[in-house]
Amino acid sequence: MCTNRIGPAILLLVLLAAGCATPSTRQHRIRDAASWPSGERLRQSCVTALKSPGTWVPAAAAALMTVDDWDQKISRWAVEETPVFGSGRSARDASDNLRTATHLAMMATALAPSGEEYTWEWRFQRLGVEEAGALINSNFTDILKEATERKRPDASNYASFPSSHSSRAFNYATFASRNLDTMDLGDAARRGFRIGFYTLAAGTAWARVEGEKHYPSDVLAGAALGHFMGLLLHDAFLGRNEGAAVDVQLRRDGASLAVRLQY
Repeated sequence: MCTNRIGPAILLLVLLAAGCATPSTRQHRIRDAASWPSGERLRQSCVTALKSPGTWVPAAAAALMTVDDWDQKISRWAVEETPVFGSGRSARDASDNLRTATHLAMMATALAPSGEEYTWEWRFQRLGVEEAGALINSNFTDILKEATERKRPDASNYASFPSSHSSRAFNYATFASRNLDTMDLGDAARRGFRIGFYTLAAGTAWARVEGEKHYPSDVLAGAALGHFMGLLLHDAFLGRNEGAAVDVQLRRDGASLAVRLQY
């Protein structure tokens, strides 16, 4: 039982540490909220997302859960002891509430960038792109559920792998974390918010295990998928614009026209 008690702590630390290791892109402040990515930018975004610890660490941890039946052992212990939420029902309710909190965090940060250059049109366009990205992530998650048909721990259906709650929560948290780079915050404040977002996502994931709806490998795989899709879609569609940008400046003695190339 001592080994089983270590398992949940390791699971939560993996989810939290991997998510908070997401690199910052604050240097890439942009004029337009979104632009259609070129093939090269899409490729680079995919590589960046795959290399992120928030993607490969939980994915590797999910694979390790098959060793010595850790998946089943941690799941049984969590359901029997309910160490965090006290009961299966409370855990299931908490998973819904925590996932909603990550969604609200994404929405709030998308609409709260600092600087006059960020118009309200820009902010709502950005939010629209992120909501569309979250929908794409959810669809991919559902496709994987149908392909794997893993039975849930409570045997209610065959939609256990990967966890949709975990995938969506980490997707929202990743978008919210990226949105912080458009805000004038100190490093400590930005780090604190980032830790908070991924703590909510990690709590969502663990609540699904404690609520007997998923095995640890299900939520770890969901975390990896949600994080990957968040980074890929954000950096591809909301990253630094490519191509030409036109600046028009008006002065008392006339006007000037400048064309800038961005790569």
